[in-house]
Amino acid sequence: MKKILSLTLSVVLLLGLCCGIAFAADPTVYVTISDKDGKLVLTQEPIAVKDVDSDGKITINDALYCAHDAKFSGGAAAGYSSEMTEYGLSLKKLWGIDNGTGYGYYVNNAAAMSLGDEVKDGAYITAFVYTDTANWSDAYSFFDKNTASVKAGDTVAVELKYVGYDASFNTVIAPAKGATILVNGKATDVKTDDNGKASVKLTDAGTVIISAKSDSQTLVPPALVVKVSAASGGESPKTADNTMLLVFGALAVVSFAGVAIASRKESRA
Repeated sequence: MKKILSLTLSVVLLLGLCCGIAFAADPTVYVTISDKDGKLVLTQEPIAVKDVDSDGKITINDALYCAHDAKFSGGAAAGYSSEMTEYGLSLKKLWGIDNGTGYGYYVNNAAAMSLGDEVKDGAYITAFVYTDTANWSDAYSFFDKNTASVKAGDTVAVELKYVGYDASFNTVIAPAKGATILVNGKATDVKTDDNGKASVKLTDAGTVIISAKSDSQTLVPPALVVKVSAASGGESPKTADNTMLLVFGALAVVSFAGVAIASRKESRA
């Protein structure tokens, strides 16, 4: 009996280890890219990231490479490249555009030092091509949240900020005033107030992308993804994929059932 129990526990432990390995999947990051025309070409696209440059860590470079490989026509070979410079690993081509040093990239709305910066599972990465290659006036902008969920007919409150610099070139984050709110790329009559705040009503169910543009600033387009459910009731909550847990549980039950049967046979013998 002890041998059977020991064997069963070993099997359960092994199954748990296997499940743990299965759960250690490639990290997923959410990539947003805007092109040379200031158009969002990827919006919080979930990307499974691999260590493509084999440096032993998951970096911005890995994430952007994988995003292009998955979403750009012709893959990363056609749309993306990076190179080592005196400033570290730097962008050379983004979304098929090679315009010298006219790129920027942020992680979780914070400026990154290099493409070699490490990123974690669930990170939001935004990369953009400068639209103003004469004065480099493009200002990174972002909302106070990345995602939201509402019912059709409800309003979404947003707060828009942009990254600027003071006279000493220190980073300053300030409200983006008077910016026009866009819904799925179309301008609305809603503008941000002096505090960068605005509310927009969403009438149709589905996935909506809220962004903004300004007549007084060259804003890197911000992105807020809103899930709008039908007014009569939202979608049923989605649970995480627990397939491996269910398999593990089922195998454990079968193993313990085997122990019970063996125990009965042993007691009768």
